[in-house]
Amino acid sequence: MSKKCDAMDTVTFQLLGDIADRSPLTLWSVGSAEAFSSLFSGSIELIQRSTCSLEQLEACIGALVQVGIAHEKAQRIMSSQCFSRDQTEQALMAQFDEKSTTVDASCPSAIIGKHFLPTMLEALVAFGNQLPSNQIDALSSCMSHLSTCSIQCPSMLAGDDAALTCLLRTCMYFAQINSQGDEDIMFLKLSALNVLATITSVPQIKRSILKPIRKSPRCVMRGGESEKSPLLKFLIHGNDDNSDQKGVLYVCAELSISGVDDDEDNWSDDPASMYDTETSWEDDHAALHAESLLETFVENLGGASTLQSVFQLVDILLGSPSWQNQRAVLSILERCLAAAPVSFSPHVGATVDVALRLIQSSSKRVQYQALQLLGALCCANAVGSEDQPVATQTILVRENYGNKILESIAHLIQSPCTKVASHACLTVVSYCRGGNGRGDCLIPIEKNLIVPFVGSLLEALKVPLSVGMSQQDFSEGSLTVLIRAIGATACLADASGEAFLPHYGIMGGLKATMKTSPNVRTHEMATLRGAAIEAASIVGQAVAGPEGENVSLYANDASEIMEFVTSLLSSGQTDVVPMDQLFAACARIAAVMGSQYVQFMPSILPHILKKATEKVEVSIAYSEESNSKSIEDDDGGYCINIPGMGLKKIKINATQLEEKANSARAIYEHARSLGKDFGPYVEASAHAFLPLLHNEYSGDVRSTSAQALCQIFKAACLSASEVAGAQALAQNLLPVLAKALAKQLSQECDDDDLENRFAIADALSEVMYDAFKHKDTHGMRVAQISVLDAREIVSRVMILIAGCLTRRSKLIAEMTTDVVDNDELARCDEKLHSEQELLTHLVDSVGYQLKSLGQSFVPIFSQLIAKPLGKLLTSSGTRDDRARLSAICLFDDCVEYCGTEAASTYAPQLLQGVVESMNDADSDAELMQAAVYGLAQISRNAPNALSARLGQDLLLKITKLCNSPKSEADNSALFENAVSCMGSLALYKGAPLFEHIPDKGALTKLFLAALPLEEDLDEAKICHNGLCDLVDIGLVNITAEYNDLIRIIGNIMSFVAEGDEVASQSTCSRLLGIIDKIQQTVEANSIQAAFSQLDPNAQQALVAAMQ
Repeated sequence: MSKKCDAMDTVTFQLLGDIADRSPLTLWSVGSAEAFSSLFSGSIELIQRSTCSLEQLEACIGALVQVGIAHEKAQRIMSSQCFSRDQTEQALMAQFDEKSTTVDASCPSAIIGKHFLPTMLEALVAFGNQLPSNQIDALSSCMSHLSTCSIQCPSMLAGDDAALTCLLRTCMYFAQINSQGDEDIMFLKLSALNVLATITSVPQIKRSILKPIRKSPRCVMRGGESEKSPLLKFLIHGNDDNSDQKGVLYVCAELSISGVDDDEDNWSDDPASMYDTETSWEDDHAALHAESLLETFVENLGGASTLQSVFQLVDILLGSPSWQNQRAVLSILERCLAAAPVSFSPHVGATVDVALRLIQSSSKRVQYQALQLLGALCCANAVGSEDQPVATQTILVRENYGNKILESIAHLIQSPCTKVASHACLTVVSYCRGGNGRGDCLIPIEKNLIVPFVGSLLEALKVPLSVGMSQQDFSEGSLTVLIRAIGATACLADASGEAFLPHYGIMGGLKATMKTSPNVRTHEMATLRGAAIEAASIVGQAVAGPEGENVSLYANDASEIMEFVTSLLSSGQTDVVPMDQLFAACARIAAVMGSQYVQFMPSILPHILKKATEKVEVSIAYSEESNSKSIEDDDGGYCINIPGMGLKKIKINATQLEEKANSARAIYEHARSLGKDFGPYVEASAHAFLPLLHNEYSGDVRSTSAQALCQIFKAACLSASEVAGAQALAQNLLPVLAKALAKQLSQECDDDDLENRFAIADALSEVMYDAFKHKDTHGMRVAQISVLDAREIVSRVMILIAGCLTRRSKLIAEMTTDVVDNDELARCDEKLHSEQELLTHLVDSVGYQLKSLGQSFVPIFSQLIAKPLGKLLTSSGTRDDRARLSAICLFDDCVEYCGTEAASTYAPQLLQGVVESMNDADSDAELMQAAVYGLAQISRNAPNALSARLGQDLLLKITKLCNSPKSEADNSALFENAVSCMGSLALYKGAPLFEHIPDKGALTKLFLAALPLEEDLDEAKICHNGLCDLVDIGLVNITAEYNDLIRIIGNIMSFVAEGDEVASQSTCSRLLGIIDKIQQTVEANSIQAAFSQLDPNAQQALVAAMQ
């Protein structure tokens, strides 16, 4: 092989590449950097003498990068947690490509790359100077090799400054080639840009490019600005002394214009389709690829570095009336908004103005793109500025531009171009469901931002709705517009709530459309009927009101819809309406009808469970693909090389997986809506969805099943609490479900997919909460976890907590040392927030088990929790405040619930964390609240841990937290915790400081002024009972404080009457006894005056309680 490589034999290079691809472990077990260097050294001599062909060079580059990638794969397989010595398994693992995000300059791949690639790339540029038309494909193949390498083995391309610089120069050269309308050259340019976009996404390379000039790799510029990194300036601006060479942003913008289909009429005449996306029009693929690359460059190189250049390009493009230029501007602005929302925020106003101006264009393509941009702006309604974090700076798109945006949308809903009309309807949806583009992006907006415009929007929507609802024969375009218009109507109703009542007349049309053309069983018509039934349920739920104020108006229509549904299901006509839309509509109706819906469950449930329990179709067949790598088929199959069997196609029925996830969503909504009335269906539902929790083919199925199961368990608890004979349901389900959730959590090993782990952790937390909270009529928990099961669950969860804290630690370190701009900081902050939410659920799931088991949990706490979390109580153990919060919360619970001995053991350790958190001015409200709560628990359960001197120092800090009225407090929960802590620390008899503070008058007045409490019901009960104690021992004088006492007791009785258990029954009796004493000792006129100051609800509740 060595001789043939010296002669640059293309077949030999191909063979070497195939070996590297299929058997990376074997290749690198017998080879080394020195051996492969020797193998390629002869080829380099031929390349340097310019005696090789482009085909030989392409084969050589391909083989070289495959050898480098093989080393990366071999290292990954060897370090994998599931490493197997079975060669078949190793071969299978080698076929799955993974992105590498690190550069190791000392690894064999980097050594080989540094030694050979610069020479090969210089030769590649020499061939590019000739640009023979019959060899453009070979040049594109070279770019493809480099692109693959940049994804899987960036170390080979960027082992040192020289290698990285050579790569950038080479790709920039090919990106500049004049395409002259030639699609092959355009593809070559895009391939070169793709290499640059991928390599600049590697964190180490990104930092190398963006770091200050004095630390940059050797200059690739000839002259230029000294304050910018030469590599960065080279990428953004090109070479200053060569006016023909532009930066990557310019080239992407240029391709966005030249790569779009210039036949606008053909695009406009093409009917809208339900499957339309921005990539649907194939003749635009070059433009869309270029725009996606521009977005990647803005994200990789930072908005602060790139946006100024982008806006200069935008100004130039807007100087031309060309629709291609205008469309490109709108698309580029949308891409920049997505890539760098923080840096982009100062330009939002100007961007909205551009969109509103261009939406008036006569060009249908410009109108469409303007709608797209406006929808994106609505979905990113709140973004940060350069100087402030996302959460503190708001760009109010709807508030400032809502009227103009909706006026423009309403006009285009009636467009004769079905693509534009359909997209206008979708933009209504984006307007109605916005937020900050993150966690609340599906939450309806404030009603005042939409209700004033609903009438005019419905007037515009009336055109497609009235046409659609009156015709039986639809063209594809008009059908799509009708479906989108129905969806927009539903969103308007959802956002408006009961304010949609004046427009309820639309229900008749929706019901008619729901039943239209039942014998036409096409997918499009089924989708239309599904959209109508879903919209009808959304409109009905909206007008019914949050408390069911108008439910009687909707009742008959709801019954009619359900009769239609049950008739379809009973007759087996399951293709008239898509089942996911039908079941979603049923769930909404259940939420409104409540117990009246139960009559339909025998008809609905079997069909939901049938979809859940169907066996997933998996097939393995011979593949005709010639490619040796694992690839995904167009028909959903996956081709993979199985050693000894050849290339096989593995096909999984994705439709079934989607149906299972939708079934889980339907059960979730039904169980949530029906509550205790779902009890009879708990067992069958749990039996159907427990296996799906471990579905190996779909994370979506696992996460939705977890959420469904937690609602099923909640229904079981509610049923056991209120229905005689149902107690066994919850108890039988708890251990099986809790252990299954914990086990699956530990198996969710994809660090990039937090959503699945979050959903399962949330379900586990909810299950443990319901087990802790729900009690039967005798006051006994309806479900109790055993110590043995708790140990198994907690051991798994603590490993997950450790992993979560490790990831957070890395992110925090990255944010303080490696972040290049505020957009990257915001992305890191979002990841940190996601990990925080996951951590909260994991800690809560442990905490509720601790509370449920009480003293029996102590061995688990001491063996699994105390040591790893004990060191996190103070900043000496972690820089992560969320880690400290987690530790303090669990130690709080241990001192409160695990008995006197455990309290005495762990209170001193907890006290260290409490003192530091309360003394730290940078402690946030949550950490301070946990610390104050912990101090209260120490005061009650381990008072000997607190010295008088330290206690008085802490009391001073506590009084500062509740010294102002509660209405002025920034955090009412912290305020109330401080009030409760003050009572337990100093006021109640037996409190640590009770004997050390002779005059408690000032503290007592502060205590009375803060009552009643309502945030934490348990703390409220303690404080309100403590108030009775203070009256009994004379610290509160009835005659002097009757005014406050009447106010406090009146409001407590009002809360209790409304169902908020802020005081136990015995405490309420004691409080009424205080009222009796007031009546005996205070003049009637004074009592009446104090009583008149109460609000009517408190007056009524107090009078009712005294009768």
